[in-house]
Amino acid sequence: MKKLIRFLMGLLLLVLTFGMILAAAAIYDTGNKLTVDTFFFQPANLSERRPGTPQSVADIGDEEIRRMLIDKFIAEYFYVIPNATDLESRMAGKTALVNMVTPNVFEHWQLTEMPKIQDLVANKAMRTAHVINIVPRPGVADYWTIDYELQTWPRPNDFSVAPVVEHGRLYMSLRFENGFRPSIQVGPYLEQGGDPAVLFKFMVTDVQQ
Repeated sequence: MKKLIRFLMGLLLLVLTFGMILAAAAIYDTGNKLTVDTFFFQPANLSERRPGTPQSVADIGDEEIRRMLIDKFIAEYFYVIPNATDLESRMAGKTALVNMVTPNVFEHWQLTEMPKIQDLVANKAMRTAHVINIVPRPGVADYWTIDYELQTWPRPNDFSVAPVVEHGRLYMSLRFENGFRPSIQVGPYLEQGGDPAVLFKFMVTDVQQ
């Protein structure tokens, strides 16, 4: 009698286990129920920060392109990275800056900013620069007022230390026209790793600090 009861209990447990498996399979049928919805977030219109087709020059507009080029100029003018090779390239005029300015502006930069940059590089400091405000032609003929911010990390490889924040103002005379420079072939230039800022008809002709 006990053997029969044990057999029936075992059979009942087997049925219950099988039923639970069927119920779980019905609820968690991953083969038929699982779906993946893909979302793309577009944080900017520039090609390096969006997965889709980048905006054309016409879509961005001349005013925004000019603003971007001024910001690029300020970054090239003041940035510092603790790298001797980069410093040598900048001193030799092998970066975008030399192509964005007239010879007198580049010479002025070599005499005024380059010694400061050399000292910062020697001390392994890092500095970023960006525009915070642009006022076109503030009363002085053809000069723009550029307010910028510098952030300098004086201690190498220690981002726990807050950067030294400085604000400055630069008066800048510039020329800007729609389109690309006809002397540069856009495709081959970009394929060779050229800086896109050099392609535009943008030239800083004078700076006053």
